[in-house]
Amino acid sequence: MASQKRGLLRDPRINPSLIFGVVVIILMILVGIVGPMLLNEKLARVGAVEPNMPPSAQNVFGTDSQGRDVFTTLIMAIPPTLRVGVIAGVISVSLGLALGLIAGFFGGWADSLIRTFSDVLMAIPSLAFMILVVARMDRPNILVVAVIVGFLTWSGTARGIRSMVLSIRERSYTAVARANGETEVEVLFREVMPNLLPLMLASFIGAVTMGIYTVMALEVLGLGSNVIPTLGMMIFWSQRFSAVLRGMYWWWSPPIVVIALIFIGLFFLSFGLDRFINPAIPIKRGRSRIKLPTQPTAPDTAIDPRDAIMEVRNLRVVYETPAGLVKAVDDVSFSLRPGERMGLIGESGSGKTTMATAMMRLSRPPAYVAGGRVLLEGRDLFNIPDRELNKLRLKEIALMPQAAMNSLNPVVRVGPQFKDAIVAHLGRLPDNQLNEMVAQALTKVGLKPDVARNFPHQLSGGMKQRVVMAIATILNPKVIIADEPTSALDVVVQQQVMQTLGRLQKELAAAVILIGHDMGLITQFADTIGVLYAGKLVERGDVQTVLDNPLHPYSRLLIDSLPTLDGKHDLVGIPGLPPELLHLPNGCAFHPRCPFAMERCRTETPVLQTPLAGRQVSCHLYPEHTQLPPLTIGIDSSSAVIEVASSMGA
Repeated sequence: MASQKRGLLRDPRINPSLIFGVVVIILMILVGIVGPMLLNEKLARVGAVEPNMPPSAQNVFGTDSQGRDVFTTLIMAIPPTLRVGVIAGVISVSLGLALGLIAGFFGGWADSLIRTFSDVLMAIPSLAFMILVVARMDRPNILVVAVIVGFLTWSGTARGIRSMVLSIRERSYTAVARANGETEVEVLFREVMPNLLPLMLASFIGAVTMGIYTVMALEVLGLGSNVIPTLGMMIFWSQRFSAVLRGMYWWWSPPIVVIALIFIGLFFLSFGLDRFINPAIPIKRGRSRIKLPTQPTAPDTAIDPRDAIMEVRNLRVVYETPAGLVKAVDDVSFSLRPGERMGLIGESGSGKTTMATAMMRLSRPPAYVAGGRVLLEGRDLFNIPDRELNKLRLKEIALMPQAAMNSLNPVVRVGPQFKDAIVAHLGRLPDNQLNEMVAQALTKVGLKPDVARNFPHQLSGGMKQRVVMAIATILNPKVIIADEPTSALDVVVQQQVMQTLGRLQKELAAAVILIGHDMGLITQFADTIGVLYAGKLVERGDVQTVLDNPLHPYSRLLIDSLPTLDGKHDLVGIPGLPPELLHLPNGCAFHPRCPFAMERCRTETPVLQTPLAGRQVSCHLYPEHTQLPPLTIGIDSSSAVIEVASSMGA
């Protein structure tokens, strides 16, 4: 139990905003509950003490003009004020949740009716309406007022719930739940409701704040109850008796301070809960970022640094997680020639996309660059001002992001998305010139100029990918980073997209870094190839040379896993699974899956070296060897598991 408490306290989601908000609200609740038990409530009645007395040992906060002890009145006023907010919040959120779920999930006539009624309700000025209602009461009752406030404020909650439900009900995991046999009601409560929790809490806190604010506004205007002391009525009476002009600060300031604390506590509580409940929100930490040490790396002898258009030196990117630092890119170095086509391949989670975004200086929390440099024609992209970097992006170095389906703004036509990119770099140009540039860019990728008038949802997956490609190349960049440009496309469209990318690359004479996990696709396109495993570059060389003579065991197994047209080649699956980046094995990260693993591999991390001209490899087999020892492939027929055995001893 004690360890669980310590683990909860160390949870990074326990942020300062949440702690501050919880402490303030709990303090107010405790004061409201315990305070009246410890004080003499008679001192809060009119004429109980001598009026207009300043603070003293007997009357800590002094007395007011009606002969009441200010401190006692203040403590007695906190519970009804909080009660008003809670009642309004419960009614508002309950109605808003129920009606929002019905409108968003089931739709139809109920949706139309609820939306129409909520639109009408939102058009009614709540405070003005409440003034008219309360002014008609003979004896204003704050509990009735709280109920009315709850009924007036549910529409905003319902609209928010409805919009989220409309989005969630069409997502893939709800379709899977239905396919698994869940009923609509089960989908609603098991799949939809957990996603609504942050909005429900935020709406509840907002409704509580609104309830307290509305009732206080009425009380300050003199429309409150004279029977039950509240913070708003304290302000009203201090105003009526000119406490400010008379210098009676001890009367008017305490209720204002308490109200401010309640509102501030509710704000920080809402802010902190949002980050506690929603794990997708990045958590910023106060401590300085850790710079990880680098290991000596063999220079890229295949390229003279003076001839390289881009150099990546000892790049390290980490993710800051509740469990610790995850080294997603670990000390990666390589160079890129002008016009070179370089492929980066590796299994999912090997750090390919993380490295691409880091090279563009686009890493977002919880990821950050922990070390290294990225040089573009000698300029360090990590050490130049943002304004200068923005000028280089797209014009000098461009990114074709992963999942082109989501890379285009769905509510903006294709043409303006081109024009925004052009104007950001070239300034405002005549419309006819902009239209001509957009038309030329679309034509280069095999699309008609009319596509510029379409919305993204009107395009097929292949057309969207070509649009993204056209935007990335419209300003003729010198380096293009293509992050899995053919993901989610069929084989025919993949071929068309890659042919288009190859043709554009030749026309622009640009260097291309093609990222993916399709070994066959990359080897057909690229001139050179880099193999990533667990965030490290384990092999680099010319494509044909690597195919003919892979130096790293991982590269060899990747190549052996490719099918052949004759169907006579035994497919070799790589044994085991990629390691967790948070818990990498000691020594070489690949050694648990490697058929050549030695004792040294289990304790010592290999460094990138150059055993052959133009080749780089990170493996303990070198420099003693010039190539991998032969492999024999055996298939266990009883378990249908492919076993890889080498001629070397483990």
